Amino acid sequence: MGLLDYFFGSSGPAMTCSACTSSFAQMWTAFNGRPEGDALGDDAYRPRSQQLPTTVAAAERVVAIGDLHGDYGKAVRAFRLAGLTDERGKWCGGSTVAVQVGDILDRGDHEVRILIMLERLAREAERDGGKLYLLNGNHETMNVMGDHRYATRGANIEALGFSTWRDFCALMKRRSGCPAQEGQRDPLQERREAAAAATSSTSALYMAQQQPYNWLRSRVYQPGSEIARRFFAARPTVLQVGSTVFVHGGVLPAHVDYGLERINSETQAWMLGGAGAPATAPAFLRGATAVVWARAFSASDERRCDCSTLASVLESIPGARRQVVGHTIQTRGINSACEGRVIRVDVGMSHGCGNGNVEVLEVLQDGQVRRLRERSPSVEVAPAPPRHQPAPSQTHVAHGQDANRAKVAVGSASTAA
Repeated sequence: MGLLDYFFGSSGPAMTCSACTSSFAQMWTAFNGRPEGDALGDDAYRPRSQQLPTTVAAAERVVAIGDLHGDYGKAVRAFRLAGLTDERGKWCGGSTVAVQVGDILDRGDHEVRILIMLERLAREAERDGGKLYLLNGNHETMNVMGDHRYATRGANIEALGFSTWRDFCALMKRRSGCPAQEGQRDPLQERREAAAAATSSTSALYMAQQQPYNWLRSRVYQPGSEIARRFFAARPTVLQVGSTVFVHGGVLPAHVDYGLERINSETQAWMLGGAGAPATAPAFLRGATAVVWARAFSASDERRCDCSTLASVLESIPGARRQVVGHTIQTRGINSACEGRVIRVDVGMSHGCGNGNVEVLEVLQDGQVRRLRERSPSVEVAPAPPRHQPAPSQTHVAHGQDANRAKVAVGSASTAA
């Protein structure tokens, strides 16, 4: 029997006191005679399964932020550069719509810290009439799949701390006689199962040997976990704001044929886990042409970009004029290709990905596109491409109607994360 089993293995009679419905943070502040303030209740960590947006209206000002990869300091600077936060880190962006294109996880030590910061900012933005949308990238989907090859030692320790703290809160409530929330499993049993699963496959054992605490990391990020349900399942994978389509890797013809709304809803269903959820990640999240992996429009040499395919994709999405993508580091900063039809915003900001300059993208009046860089004047990225008026027959081709369109050439682009 472990130490936690010894102290928390049994519970008293069920209680109906208000403390049972409060979070540990709320109970602690109340016990010490301090106001609860911004301490979040347990409702903040319940799964959100409402329908995800795929298309939202244009805004006067839209900001796009590229891959963050566990670098909290650079994340804070990016939001400050964009005029979204003040010197205290609070939302000051007013009605601005901001989109972070994914890849918060891996290569850096402060993953959970960034997730919680972004969750807070999203709430503050909505309160002030703005919006912060967070997309899933390939590193979020990899971690939910159980692939933790790119996790740092610091991030694994952070995941350990998060898991242990949340378990401690739940066990303290149980020991005090509070009934378990509906659907909540015994944390101790979950830990035992996670430890057993870590030795059930060669790949899991390898990761556990390479990085400490990977067996617990798998539990933190797996489908149905608290973080997967609360943070990742609540995010779209593809989002169109006005005439701009935001995605981590790239939207290809096969994705349009499959249905962008369907991609969002099926990704959510997989990440929520539970009874009836898909056992494996959807196919459109795996492989070189996956929506979170594609690099067909990301090559630094524009001659290697599949501009004709990009034009076809935009013509088949009503109202779309450009894609904004992350995933592939642009060493020359935020830039465009294919006559401004694609804007690439991953500049490798994180210390774990080259420690590049802090840059963000700004779209004004759904047309003017500018790059913002620290200690530099804003620069126009590209002129607005001509509007397209797709014929009805070109929009949303039925799935399976043209199987060859799934085989989009990606040149010699690598699938390295």
